[in-house]
Amino acid sequence: MQIEQKVLKTDTVEGSFCKMENALCILCIFVSHWHFLNALFTVEVPQPQYIVEYGSNVTMECRFRVNGQLKLQDLSVIWEKKEEHTKEVYKLHKGKENFNNQHSSYSGRVQLLKDKLQFGRSMLQVTSVKFTDAGTYLCLIGYEGADYKMITLQVKAPYRNITKRTVIVQRTAGQNEWELTCQSKGYPKAEVIWHNGEHQDFSDKANTSYETGTDQLYSVTSTLKTNTSINETFHCIFWNKEFKENTSAIFIIPDDTVDSQRINSRHYFATAGAALVLFGSSLLFMLWLEKIRTGRRTNNAAVKVIKLSTNEEEGDCREISPENEELENVRIEVT
Repeated sequence: MQIEQKVLKTDTVEGSFCKMENALCILCIFVSHWHFLNALFTVEVPQPQYIVEYGSNVTMECRFRVNGQLKLQDLSVIWEKKEEHTKEVYKLHKGKENFNNQHSSYSGRVQLLKDKLQFGRSMLQVTSVKFTDAGTYLCLIGYEGADYKMITLQVKAPYRNITKRTVIVQRTAGQNEWELTCQSKGYPKAEVIWHNGEHQDFSDKANTSYETGTDQLYSVTSTLKTNTSINETFHCIFWNKEFKENTSAIFIIPDDTVDSQRINSRHYFATAGAALVLFGSSLLFMLWLEKIRTGRRTNNAAVKVIKLSTNEEEGDCREISPENEELENVRIEVT
């Protein structure tokens, strides 16, 4: 028993010694590398996510520490877009730009603001942002060490401009059947919600269609047919779930009698205008005819004068007969 107790005590002491030794070893390593850990090179991002509108510009930034004056020849900066096949967006190697491996979709649209590097700021500017620019970007900095951070870029196109159309489909006593249509463009794909002034949901009764063009914008058209009375209101709401944004348009069902009066007044003014145009044309035609008649009388008188003048030039010395006297008088009067 005593021997076993001595063995147990010996094992316990040796185990404690080993544990203390390991702890001391770890502490020694930590102390010996403290200056290195303190000087560890890191990259930080002041804004990990950017949300920008389609066609605008964006400047993404990551930061690194610069001790004293920046040595540009020791600095390397790489911006990449992480996808199935990584796209190189921008590269600065040992202080010199290198576009040999830059992806064609970013050619001429990106630049690094070099005047900010001395402050430890790697700022990449992307112009004319496209929907394909959305995704995750890697900012890698090599300078007295190396580190990287990820930044997310999202691109949107709000459904700002909504076109409305209101049409009577069928007329009935008391209520008419109306067709309400709203249309807009944006990105990403939006849900269209319909409700009336009492917040009753009519979305399931609407017909909504989606089309995309070469610009990747969604053209959304939604039509609601409803039997309702005058002055009732309806709301057409474009809900962008991804960005938690909505844009709405309000429909107010007009009074059918007021519309009829407007139509009748338009017909009245159109008829009156047509009558004025016809009267003016007739007046101008009559003036034109009168001018033609006056011109003919003048030409006949001129012919008589010409005949008399010809007789005089031929030197006719005969006595003037009464008929010649009348012609002379005519000539004189016309002259």
